[in-house]
Amino acid sequence: MADYVPSGIEKIKRSQFLTYLNTTPSAQSPKWDVLGVGITEYGIAFNPQVDTEKWIIEDNARNDHSSNQKQGSVTQRCYKGDPVFEFINAGRDQLNYKTQVLDIDRWNGTGTTYPAKMNDVIITVTNYMGENAEIEYDIYYDGDATEGTVTFTGSTPTFTPTTSL
Repeated sequence: MADYVPSGIEKIKRSQFLTYLNTTPSAQSPKWDVLGVGITEYGIAFNPQVDTEKWIIEDNARNDHSSNQKQGSVTQRCYKGDPVFEFINAGRDQLNYKTQVLDIDRWNGTGTTYPAKMNDVIITVTNYMGENAEIEYDIYYDGDATEGTVTFTGSTPTFTPTTSL
């Protein structure tokens, strides 16, 4: 059976995907802090919007994938001193709590440069405290992402947008 597996296949680890939040959205320069302390699961749901139309002269419908409504749901144990928790906690009663997110594919880079997307987001807190001292929130991606690359200085990412002609 091994003969059917293409050579060069390499398993990707979850830790090779990084998400950072800008925890100082009103500052002139972003302060990127990693989303992950106290979080055991995070993924981005694309929630595709598909418009369907069936013409009377056809047997089958036509579909148009018109947009995505991306969002991620987080359950995070509360850790004092974690910049992401402190930021989320500070905005838990605010409406339209806005910042930016930086999604980085460390598995797909060359050298110290990795593909990344930066997006405006709105964060909504859905639950706070409970038996396990957790905060639950949703991250709603707002509009189109800016594609680019990230380089790291230590654990600090620097985002460079891709230039287009």
